[in-house]
Amino acid sequence: MIGALFLLAAQSATPAGLVGEAIAKGQVGERYDGYLDFVATPEDALRRAVRDINIRRRLLYGQLAERRSVAPREVGITAGCNLMARTPEKGWYQLPEGWQRRAPGQPVALPDYCGAVAGGAR
Repeated sequence: MIGALFLLAAQSATPAGLVGEAIAKGQVGERYDGYLDFVATPEDALRRAVRDINIRRRLLYGQLAERRSVAPREVGITAGCNLMARTPEKGWYQLPEGWQRRAPGQPVALPDYCGAVAGGAR
């Protein structure tokens, strides 16, 4: 499970194309539950690209959850911790209480439940 999550995180940390550009521009960010979301109102092409990534993630989380006998939501939250920890400087990530922006030179301020998952990348 962890290997697949790291693969997902590595792919998401440097995404190519439209979604990668949107992340760099601060239009898209990682959510606490392992999915991408919009910081600003997107154009249709970006909305479709994010939807497609989130569909693939949902399928992966379901497969991993079944193998580990846990809920898909647990897998998503674990992935979310790892993905948020890789937010670029000035990038956005969403916690349950709302959007946060990573300050230059500062680590991502992850919730306590991420400590063991993200290796304490606070």
